[in-house]
Amino acid sequence: MDPETAKTLVSAALVASITLFSLVSLQAFVAQILADLRDAGSAPKAVPVPVRADRRDPPRA
Repeated sequence: MDPETAKTLVSAALVASITLFSLVSLQAFVAQILADLRDAGSAPKAVPVPVRADRRDPPRA
């Protein structure tokens, strides 16, 4: 095998492995977004908490 063919095969293998890694990463990224959106839809709603103002003695004249 001549050096040019070897370089081409190594380059093709690197491009293929980078492409595969990118596709797997993108799939995991999209899956995580979908899972987060599903969880956000089922999350309990915030319940308002009534705030009690301190009752102070009225000012004395």
